[in-house]
Amino acid sequence: MRSGLEGGEDRKGRMLAMQSVSRRIHSMVDAPRLTKFFLEAPQSVKVEFSNGSVFNLSAEFLRIHSPAADGKLRSIGGEKVISGRRHVGIMSAEPVGNYGVDF
Repeated sequence: MRSGLEGGEDRKGRMLAMQSVSRRIHSMVDAPRLTKFFLEAPQSVKVEFSNGSVFNLSAEFLRIHSPAADGKLRSIGGEKVISGRRHVGIMSAEPVGNYGVDF
C-alpha cells in the first residue's frame, strides 16, 4: 500500500514525463525560421522565412495587431477602432531578446 506522499510523487513524475515528451514533440516540428528582415521605413516591414514564405506587413497592420494597441481600443457605433492607426510610420527596428523586435 502506498502513502499519500508517494502517490503525489508518482503523479508529479508522470506530469514531468508528459512535459518532457511534449517539449520533444514541439522541437521536432519543422517550424520555418525567420531568414530575412527588411525595414522599409516608414511604410512597412518585409519578413522572409526558410520555407519561402514572404510577408510584407504595413505599419498600420502592425499598429492594429500590436499588444500595446489593446489600451487604445474604442468602440464607435459597436465597431472597435484603434486611434492613431492611419498616420503611423516605422522609423527604426531593434532586436529584443531572442525573437522580439522593438519598433
